[in-house]
Amino acid sequence: MKKLAMIGLSTGLIFGMMLFFFVKGVRAHDNETQKFNGNFPAKQVRELWQVCSFTFQQRHPQLPQPLRWLVCDCYTDIIRRDMTPESAARSNPVQAKELTVTLINECNSIMGQPQIQT
Repeated sequence: MKKLAMIGLSTGLIFGMMLFFFVKGVRAHDNETQKFNGNFPAKQVRELWQVCSFTFQQRHPQLPQPLRWLVCDCYTDIIRRDMTPESAARSNPVQAKELTVTLINECNSIMGQPQIQT
């Protein structure tokens, strides 16, 4: 019985030490590597993502849903990285075209190359 208690205590201590060192190394706000500074309101991020998802669903209905999610995550991340909330809301046609090119170049590779049926 004492051996079982000692094994349980040892395992608990080892797990606790590992958890302490893991959590100690994780930082909630690491300004050196953080892509986004939280300047986009959650509502605007959701709207950007939904527009992307609905557009892909209409234009590419054969695209699997999980793949569409990845591409729209990428699109939203690029917009948040390169733009401010104000510029995202008020872009003109030229800026929209430039953004489209950037999004395609940086994110559409997630979808892979189209397969040619012969």
